[in-house]
Amino acid sequence: MFDQIYRRLLATIRQRRYKTLLTMDRKVPLLIRVFIWFAGLASVGMYLSIVLAVLDIGPHIMGGERVTREEWLHLAAPLVAGIGVLMACSSYGFTKEKAWSRHVVIAMFVLIVVYASILGLMNLMHRAIMWRAIINGTLFGGASVWYCYFKPNVAEYFRELANR
Repeated sequence: MFDQIYRRLLATIRQRRYKTLLTMDRKVPLLIRVFIWFAGLASVGMYLSIVLAVLDIGPHIMGGERVTREEWLHLAAPLVAGIGVLMACSSYGFTKEKAWSRHVVIAMFVLIVVYASILGLMNLMHRAIMWRAIINGTLFGGASVWYCYFKPNVAEYFRELANR
């Protein structure tokens, strides 16, 4: 009796999971599915990097250059924490197929550019690190804007999500 109930339950779960995977594969763009995993894992990695910096484990690198632990915790850790939150939110939004998730991706790059610009203007950050952050944020942000808002199949996908 228990064995039959277990088998029936397992078959139902497999059937629903298979249908869900098929439906998701047809409508969710490939890079969105990749970004779900990337953003989730990157968010965990960002908080791990903060914990490692607090414990003074490993090198402290900002913009490709070695910096002191205190400098990293003072300048980079707040940005890394903010980006970690935004990455987790975007991963959640993409997973749950929320239309707002693409706005969060763009907000990450805007935050990087604004943060680097402000710290650079206040002379709290080396100019090379500032320019690297601004250029990288602008380039990757521009690519994200194109992908999320102007690539035809992705733009249509998000329009469908907004109309639900």
